[in-house]
This record gives sequence, structure tokens and C-alpha cells, in this order.
Amino acid sequence: MSISPPVAAAIVATLLLSACSSNADTEGGSAVKTTGPDGWRVSTTGFGPLEVGQSVAIAAAAVGGSFAAAAGASPACSYAEWASAPEGVRVMLVNDTVARVDVTSTTVSTEQGAKVGDSEGRINSLYATKVLMMPHKYTTGKYMVITQPEDTLHRLVFETDGQQVT
Repeated sequence: MSISPPVAAAIVATLLLSACSSNADTEGGSAVKTTGPDGWRVSTTGFGPLEVGQSVAIAAAAVGGSFAAAAGASPACSYAEWASAPEGVRVMLVNDTVARVDVTSTTVSTEQGAKVGDSEGRINSLYATKVLMMPHKYTTGKYMVITQPEDTLHRLVFETDGQQVT
């Protein structure tokens, strides 16, 4: 889940339809619908009921409350303010549209159970042949990019320090 402006951001469910200033250009995908933000999981298309491509209004309805760009934020690229967001989860907005989800918390996982702190070996084990390893653009770590053959628009990106998901 990472690709956020802070290099330390990680389980990067980088659900990115268009890029703001970021560490990598990635895209995201569809989410598991469970009850409440604490039970939501990251997928290639989103986080819980939040899905890449939703308008802010649809996303607000999906999360059951306040969900908007910060006051005074650039409409071209900002992060949503969301009262019930789990700690360590940020949703990037591009032109009033959900563009990606960044996760830095060890308590939020993907649908397959991957999370910040997992080893690169665990990610390889969970995602088998779907992992593409790439050098990190800004650090000595790596990007572990997960794609689905049937979906060329969405992906998960795990940032690592060369050993663990950061």
C-alpha cells in the first residue's frame, strides 16, 4: 500500500488513476465490503467500500459520513479528511475523485493478509507469480508490484527497505 509523498509510507495500495507528486506511478483496484473501517481490507481496487474512481460524494456515502478534501487543499491533488479513517490510512484525491489508498499502519491488511512489517518472502508467498520486483525510486529498498492479469489499470504496490514492507 504505499507511494505517498512521505517515503516511509507503505502497504501501498496505490490505487492511482492519475498521479500527484508521488514516489511511483501506480494504480489501484476493488475492495471487500465488510462492516466498519476496522474490518475493511485493502485490495487492488480500494479499501472497504472506498473504490478508486469514486467521487468524493459517493465515497462519503460509502463510508457513512464526512469524507472531503482538506479545507484549502488543491483540488488537483490532496488527501481526504475522514473522521472514521483507521489510523495510518490515507486516501488521495485527484480532482474530486478517489485516486489511491496509502497505508502505513501495521493493523491494516490486504485481502490476502499482507501488512506493513511483513517480509518480502511473505509477500512473495502470498502473491506467488504476481509479484514484479523493481528498485525503489528514492531509497535502497524495492517496490513489490502486484497485478492481476485481467486488470491492467489497478495494482498493489508494497514498498520495502530491501527486507520488510515499510
